[in-house]
Amino acid sequence: MRFPLSRLSPAGPVVLWGGELPSGGLKYLTFSRYLETVPEGMRGLVELSGSSSSLALDALGRERGLPVLALTDTAGAAYLRGHGFGGEVRTVHLLSEAWEVALGYERQGWCWPRQLSNGALIGCVEGWATELRDFVRDAFPSVRLVVSGFGTGATLVGLHRAFTPLGYEVVGLQPAKGCSLPGWRRWLEQNLGEADLFHPHREEVVLEAADPKHSDGLAALLSYARKEARPEEVLIIAHNARPPFG
Repeated sequence: MRFPLSRLSPAGPVVLWGGELPSGGLKYLTFSRYLETVPEGMRGLVELSGSSSSLALDALGRERGLPVLALTDTAGAAYLRGHGFGGEVRTVHLLSEAWEVALGYERQGWCWPRQLSNGALIGCVEGWATELRDFVRDAFPSVRLVVSGFGTGATLVGLHRAFTPLGYEVVGLQPAKGCSLPGWRRWLEQNLGEADLFHPHREEVVLEAADPKHSDGLAALLSYARKEARPEEVLIIAHNARPPFG
């Protein structure tokens, strides 16, 4: 596939613009691969998400003629509606409540990717990340460092698996302590313990804290890259950002 990559300036980092994909985010690549592994006959798609994951499933549901249900809080519901989500949104207040609702739909034959705990999603990321790596090696041979925000962890671990065997460094950015960034989480305070998708990889994958002055993921990633001695050697994985030029 053709990846939306470009530099903001000749000496700046390379950016993978996930916002240019059909759902406006890189989750589209991950879930499209995941749905290829799901047996036929699913009745719909359901997920605990108020952002990129639900938007990706919404796009894929439209392609497949399937209903989509997003379980999220009030802020997530507003975000989804503001970004063109066309499925059903159900507002929930507790993770346990959302989990039980999704489980009920799963029992009725709906596909629930379980993005917070399903390790199979890492393999889906590794598939498209390997294609990305080969493309980057040819088009941007100076790149040596890959930086991504830390959300569920699937994207970060998949990138780590694809890039590090060839000598690249891969770093995940999480919010600074006491701060928040949309779609990102802090590992120590926000995890599911041993059931968490990232738990088996927590010792091997590097996590660093973003600059606390940024409230936007892309700004935090760009700030990190520009502090490197050679920003042109950095590849930023911008999950849902679009380039500022036409």
